[in-house]
Amino acid sequence: MPNLAQLLSTKSPVEHQQIFNLCRELSETIAQVESVYVVGGVVRDLILGREPVDADISVVGDAGAFSGALAGRLGAARPTESEFLTFKITLGNTSEGATSIDVVTARAETYPEPAALPDVVPSSIKDDLERRDFTVNSMGISLSDSDWGNLVDPMNGLGDIMRKRIRVLHDASFADDPTRLFRAVRYAVRLDFSIDSTTKSLIDDSLGKVDRLSGARLRNEFELMLGEPKRVEILHEAEDLGLLAAISPGLRIGSRSLEVMESGASTRFEDLLALSTFGLTQDEAEQVAKRFDGPEMWTKTIRGNPELADLVAVLDRSDIRRSEVAEILDSVPLQSIRAYIAAGPPLPRRDRMIEYIDKIRFERPEITGDDLIAAGIEEGPVIGQLIDIVRRARLDGQVKTKQEELDLAKSRLPGFLINPS
Repeated sequence: MPNLAQLLSTKSPVEHQQIFNLCRELSETIAQVESVYVVGGVVRDLILGREPVDADISVVGDAGAFSGALAGRLGAARPTESEFLTFKITLGNTSEGATSIDVVTARAETYPEPAALPDVVPSSIKDDLERRDFTVNSMGISLSDSDWGNLVDPMNGLGDIMRKRIRVLHDASFADDPTRLFRAVRYAVRLDFSIDSTTKSLIDDSLGKVDRLSGARLRNEFELMLGEPKRVEILHEAEDLGLLAAISPGLRIGSRSLEVMESGASTRFEDLLALSTFGLTQDEAEQVAKRFDGPEMWTKTIRGNPELADLVAVLDRSDIRRSEVAEILDSVPLQSIRAYIAAGPPLPRRDRMIEYIDKIRFERPEITGDDLIAAGIEEGPVIGQLIDIVRRARLDGQVKTKQEELDLAKSRLPGFLINPS
């Protein structure tokens, strides 16, 4: 195997060189450590000449002792440990590049059942690399002083990088972990690689395994797709391969939504989520929301699109009042409104929604509940009802000053609700 010491010493970003050199020093001073490697995407990106982000380190031996010593040398907090023999070092402001380092115990994995989390046992670097997802991510470079820079490549990842292809490690890989189906698409588009024909066939055979993923794991994969700079290409490829339909049969992304995403008009996740689910029917949105089983923002956004679609026709009326616009749109998630403005038809409703986003939603009465109480109106639910009446009147230009607002509020009350003062 080739020696890639030059990549470590001269081609890596300065902050990564610091990490690699510290690993080299520590590998010689900790008795419980047999060898240390930088592994995974960092190796792939260094070979491709891409700048790596976070660092992944694999330790044959006591990864806990090693990660603690490395964190100390970097001035970072004590590493956090997971149940899978991994230790995360959060760098914070100690480095300008990498924000964290994952130190893993070189290990072998077995999956008790498809899509389950793995059982892990300490093992060799070869086993550690062979448990990964794709060949291009299954390489390691030694950081030990005795064989500094030597490449470990049991699955010929270097050859696949040269061929610019994404190839899965074994036939059961997608069954073991169906999230790899989504990763295959992300890596292929991000790196401008093709997906190996056998791997494509395995993807097609494994689409049914997506049903075994929890909503949380699916949300994570979908969020990662939307977070990629080439998100539109990724979504196209995912739809062509059947991955979106595997999440939920009604999940599809319209061409207009993709055009808006391509323009880069918004990169806020909630807006991208609204755009990617824009145009779904009520039933489709309900199924998608149920499958993602998400927190409130996910569910409200996905359901908000068809709910808005059922309401918007009335916004085309030429005689609609601004208070009616507010009444219709106040309960709709803003991201659903923004998605409709960006991807919906150019009808009068769009202008109404733009005015709502830019102006109407911010307009409030000058009077407050305290003002009404001070004017002799008894405290209680009626205060909120009066504020709402005054807001509607202000939106429609029926009152313009604070005194006019106060007079309107009093006029809507029978005398016994006003305390004499």
